[in-house]
Amino acid sequence: MPTYRDSGVVLRTHKFGEADRVVVILTREHGKVRAVARGVRKTRSSIGARLEPMSHVDVSLRSGRDLDTVAEVRLVENHPRVRADLARVQQGLSMVEAVDKMTPDREPVPEIHEMLVKGLRTLDTDPSPLVLGAFFLRLLALEGRAPSLAGCLRCGAREGRFVFDVDEGGVMCPSCGPGQPVSDAAIRLMRAILSGRVRDALAEGDTAAAGETSAIAMDAMEHHLERRLRALGSFDRHL
Repeated sequence: MPTYRDSGVVLRTHKFGEADRVVVILTREHGKVRAVARGVRKTRSSIGARLEPMSHVDVSLRSGRDLDTVAEVRLVENHPRVRADLARVQQGLSMVEAVDKMTPDREPVPEIHEMLVKGLRTLDTDPSPLVLGAFFLRLLALEGRAPSLAGCLRCGAREGRFVFDVDEGGVMCPSCGPGQPVSDAAIRLMRAILSGRVRDALAEGDTAAAGETSAIAMDAMEHHLERRLRALGSFDRHL
Protein backbone atom coordinates (compact mmCIF):
# COMPACT_ATOMS: atom_id res chain seq x y z
CA MET A 1 0.00 0.00 0.00
CA PRO A 2 1.32 3.50 -0.82
CA THR A 3 2.47 5.62 2.08
CA TYR A 4 2.24 9.39 2.34
CA ARG A 5 3.33 11.94 4.92
CA ASP A 6 1.60 15.11 6.02
CA SER A 7 1.16 17.48 8.96
CA GLY A 8 -2.21 17.75 10.63
CA VAL A 9 -4.33 18.43 13.69
CA VAL A 10 -6.21 15.61 15.41
CA LEU A 11 -9.90 16.48 15.40
CA ARG A 12 -11.36 13.47 17.23
CA THR A 13 -10.85 9.79 17.95
CA HIS A 14 -12.99 6.77 18.76
CA LYS A 15 -12.41 3.19 19.79
CA PHE A 16 -12.04 0.56 17.08
CA GLY A 17 -11.83 -3.12 17.90
CA GLU A 18 -10.17 -4.30 21.10
CA ALA A 19 -6.96 -2.28 21.01
CA ASP A 20 -7.16 0.12 18.08
CA ARG A 21 -8.47 3.62 17.62
CA VAL A 22 -9.76 5.54 14.62
CA VAL A 23 -8.21 8.99 14.37
CA VAL A 24 -9.69 11.85 12.35
CA ILE A 25 -6.96 14.27 11.28
CA LEU A 26 -7.21 17.50 9.31
CA THR A 27 -4.04 17.36 7.22
CA ARG A 28 -2.62 20.25 5.26
CA GLU A 29 -2.18 18.57 1.87
CA HIS A 30 -4.79 15.76 1.91
CA GLY A 31 -7.68 17.32 3.82
CA LYS A 32 -9.56 15.43 6.49
CA VAL A 33 -8.49 11.79 6.68
CA ARG A 34 -9.60 8.90 8.84
CA ALA A 35 -7.00 6.36 9.88
CA VAL A 36 -6.63 3.39 12.20
CA ALA A 37 -3.94 3.62 14.86
CA ARG A 38 -3.17 0.00 15.62
CA GLY A 39 -2.68 -1.05 19.23
CA VAL A 40 -2.72 2.46 20.69
CA ARG A 41 -5.10 1.48 23.49
CA LYS A 42 -2.54 -0.95 24.88
CA THR A 43 -0.50 0.35 27.81
CA ARG A 44 2.77 -0.23 25.99
CA SER A 45 1.78 1.90 22.99
CA SER A 46 4.24 4.72 22.38
CA ILE A 47 2.07 6.81 20.06
CA GLY A 48 -1.35 6.88 21.74
CA ALA A 49 -0.63 10.06 23.68
CA ARG A 50 0.46 11.81 20.49
CA LEU A 51 -2.91 11.23 18.84
CA GLU A 52 -5.18 13.08 21.24
CA PRO A 53 -7.64 15.72 19.93
CA MET A 54 -6.00 19.13 19.40
CA SER A 55 -2.52 17.62 18.93
CA HIS A 56 -0.54 19.02 16.00
CA VAL A 57 1.34 16.09 14.48
CA ASP A 58 3.58 15.06 11.62
CA VAL A 59 2.19 11.73 10.50
CA SER A 60 2.99 8.98 8.02
CA LEU A 61 -0.07 7.13 6.71
CA ARG A 62 -0.62 4.02 4.58
CA SER A 63 -3.52 4.40 2.18
CA GLY A 64 -6.44 2.01 2.56
CA ARG A 65 -9.81 1.41 0.91
CA ASP A 66 -12.01 2.82 3.69
CA LEU A 67 -9.54 3.78 6.38
CA ASP A 68 -5.86 4.64 6.17
CA THR A 69 -3.41 3.28 8.74
CA VAL A 70 -1.09 5.29 10.95
CA ALA A 71 2.44 4.12 10.25
CA GLU A 72 4.40 6.72 12.21
CA VAL A 73 3.59 9.89 14.12
CA ARG A 74 5.71 12.69 15.55
CA LEU A 75 4.28 15.27 17.93
CA VAL A 76 4.77 18.87 16.77
CA GLU A 77 2.67 20.77 19.36
CA ASN A 78 0.66 19.47 22.30
CA HIS A 79 -0.58 22.77 23.82
CA PRO A 80 0.20 21.98 27.48
CA ARG A 81 -1.35 25.15 28.91
CA VAL A 82 -4.61 24.42 27.13
CA ARG A 83 -4.74 20.88 28.50
CA ALA A 84 -4.08 22.10 32.04
CA ASP A 85 -7.08 24.45 32.08
CA LEU A 86 -10.67 23.19 31.78
CA ALA A 87 -12.02 26.37 30.20
CA ARG A 88 -9.31 26.33 27.53
CA VAL A 89 -9.82 22.60 26.95
CA GLN A 90 -13.50 23.28 26.19
CA GLN A 91 -12.55 26.10 23.83
CA GLY A 92 -9.90 24.04 22.05
CA LEU A 93 -12.22 21.08 21.64
CA SER A 94 -14.88 23.45 20.32
CA MET A 95 -12.42 24.66 17.69
CA VAL A 96 -11.67 21.16 16.43
CA GLU A 97 -15.33 20.12 16.63
CA ALA A 98 -16.44 23.08 14.51
CA VAL A 99 -13.70 22.42 11.96
CA ASP A 100 -14.63 18.73 11.85
CA LYS A 101 -18.26 19.58 11.09
CA MET A 102 -17.35 22.15 8.43
CA THR A 103 -14.78 20.19 6.42
CA PRO A 104 -15.41 17.38 3.91
CA ASP A 105 -13.30 14.25 3.74
CA ARG A 106 -10.26 14.16 1.46
CA GLU A 107 -10.57 17.74 0.21
CA PRO A 108 -7.56 19.95 1.07
CA VAL A 109 -8.53 23.11 2.95
CA PRO A 110 -5.10 24.61 3.71
CA GLU A 111 -6.54 27.94 4.90
CA ILE A 112 -8.68 26.22 7.53
CA HIS A 113 -5.79 23.95 8.52
CA GLU A 114 -3.53 26.96 9.01
CA MET A 115 -6.20 28.83 10.94
CA LEU A 116 -6.73 25.87 13.26
CA VAL A 117 -3.00 25.49 13.92
CA LYS A 118 -2.70 29.21 14.72
CA GLY A 119 -5.92 29.24 16.75
CA LEU A 120 -4.82 26.43 19.04
CA ARG A 121 -1.38 27.97 19.39
CA THR A 122 -2.92 31.31 20.36
CA LEU A 123 -5.24 29.59 22.84
CA ASP A 124 -2.15 28.04 24.44
CA THR A 125 -0.21 31.29 24.73
CA ASP A 126 -2.88 33.99 25.15
CA PRO A 127 -5.44 33.87 27.99
CA SER A 128 -7.73 36.39 26.25
CA PRO A 129 -11.41 35.41 26.59
CA LEU A 130 -11.87 36.37 22.94
CA VAL A 131 -9.67 33.67 21.38
CA LEU A 132 -12.53 31.27 20.64
CA GLY A 133 -14.91 33.99 19.48
CA ALA A 134 -12.28 35.43 17.15
CA PHE A 135 -11.56 31.96 15.77
CA PHE A 136 -15.24 31.33 15.05
CA LEU A 137 -15.72 34.70 13.34
CA ARG A 138 -12.66 34.20 11.13
CA LEU A 139 -13.75 30.64 10.31
CA LEU A 140 -17.22 31.86 9.32
CA ALA A 141 -15.58 34.49 7.13
CA LEU A 142 -13.59 31.80 5.32
CA GLU A 143 -16.88 30.04 4.61
CA GLY A 144 -18.39 33.23 3.25
CA ARG A 145 -20.66 33.56 6.27
CA ALA A 146 -19.14 36.51 8.10
CA PRO A 147 -21.73 38.57 10.01
CA SER A 148 -22.84 41.75 8.27
CA LEU A 149 -21.83 44.68 10.48
CA ALA A 150 -21.73 47.71 8.19
CA GLY A 151 -25.26 48.83 9.04
CA CYS A 152 -28.86 47.70 9.33
CA LEU A 153 -29.57 44.82 6.97
CA ARG A 154 -33.08 46.13 6.32
CA CYS A 155 -32.97 49.93 6.09
CA GLY A 156 -29.22 50.49 5.71
CA ALA A 157 -28.91 52.83 8.70
CA ARG A 158 -25.31 53.13 9.90
CA GLU A 159 -25.86 55.00 13.14
CA GLY A 160 -27.92 54.45 16.27
CA ARG A 161 -28.56 51.38 18.38
CA PHE A 162 -28.49 47.94 16.80
CA VAL A 163 -29.55 44.38 17.56
CA PHE A 164 -27.87 41.25 16.21
CA ASP A 165 -30.14 38.78 14.41
CA VAL A 166 -28.44 35.42 14.04
CA ASP A 167 -31.04 34.24 11.49
CA GLU A 168 -30.43 37.26 9.26
CA GLY A 169 -26.68 37.10 9.86
CA GLY A 170 -25.98 40.61 11.00
CA VAL A 171 -27.07 43.81 12.71
CA MET A 172 -30.39 45.59 12.34
CA CYS A 173 -32.20 48.52 13.85
CA PRO A 174 -34.49 47.44 16.72
CA SER A 175 -37.45 48.72 14.67
CA CYS A 176 -36.48 46.64 11.63
CA GLY A 177 -36.39 43.24 13.26
CA PRO A 178 -35.87 41.16 16.38
CA GLY A 179 -32.52 40.26 17.84
CA GLN A 180 -30.27 40.61 20.84
CA PRO A 181 -29.03 44.10 21.70
CA VAL A 182 -25.40 44.62 20.75
CA SER A 183 -23.17 47.45 21.91
CA ASP A 184 -21.11 49.72 19.68
CA ALA A 185 -18.00 48.38 21.44
CA ALA A 186 -18.84 44.77 20.50
CA ILE A 187 -19.50 45.77 16.89
CA ARG A 188 -16.11 47.50 16.78
CA LEU A 189 -14.45 44.36 18.15
CA MET A 190 -16.10 42.13 15.57
CA ARG A 191 -15.13 44.51 12.79
CA ALA A 192 -11.52 44.47 14.03
CA ILE A 193 -11.44 40.67 14.05
CA LEU A 194 -12.97 40.34 10.59
CA SER A 195 -10.60 42.95 9.13
CA GLY A 196 -7.57 41.01 10.37
CA ARG A 197 -6.77 43.05 13.47
CA VAL A 198 -7.15 40.02 15.73
CA ARG A 199 -4.28 40.94 18.06
CA ASP A 200 -5.82 44.33 18.74
CA ALA A 201 -9.13 42.64 19.58
CA LEU A 202 -7.50 40.07 21.88
CA ALA A 203 -5.86 42.92 23.78
CA GLU A 204 -9.33 44.11 24.79
CA GLY A 205 -9.14 41.87 27.86
CA ASP A 206 -12.04 40.62 29.95
CA THR A 207 -14.63 43.31 29.20
CA ALA A 208 -18.37 43.34 28.64
CA ALA A 209 -17.77 43.92 24.93
CA ALA A 210 -15.49 40.87 24.75
CA GLY A 211 -18.22 38.81 26.39
CA GLU A 212 -20.83 40.07 23.92
CA THR A 213 -18.56 39.32 20.98
CA SER A 214 -17.81 35.80 22.18
CA ALA A 215 -21.50 35.03 22.77
CA ILE A 216 -22.49 36.31 19.32
CA ALA A 217 -19.68 34.37 17.63
CA MET A 218 -20.70 31.12 19.35
CA ASP A 219 -24.36 31.63 18.44
CA ALA A 220 -23.45 32.42 14.84
CA MET A 221 -21.25 29.34 14.54
CA GLU A 222 -23.88 27.00 15.98
CA HIS A 223 -26.50 28.55 13.71
CA HIS A 224 -24.25 27.91 10.70
CA LEU A 225 -23.64 24.31 11.78
CA GLU A 226 -27.35 23.85 12.61
CA ARG A 227 -26.38 22.13 15.85
CA ARG A 228 -25.04 22.83 19.31
CA LEU A 229 -21.34 22.26 19.88
CA ARG A 230 -20.99 19.41 22.34
CA ALA A 231 -17.55 20.51 23.48
CA LEU A 232 -18.90 23.80 24.82
CA GLY A 233 -21.21 21.95 27.21
CA SER A 234 -21.97 24.27 30.11
CA PHE A 235 -19.17 26.68 29.14
CA ASP A 236 -20.12 30.25 30.08
CA ARG A 237 -20.68 31.88 26.69
CA HIS A 238 -20.29 35.33 28.17
CA LEU A 239 -16.75 34.84 29.48
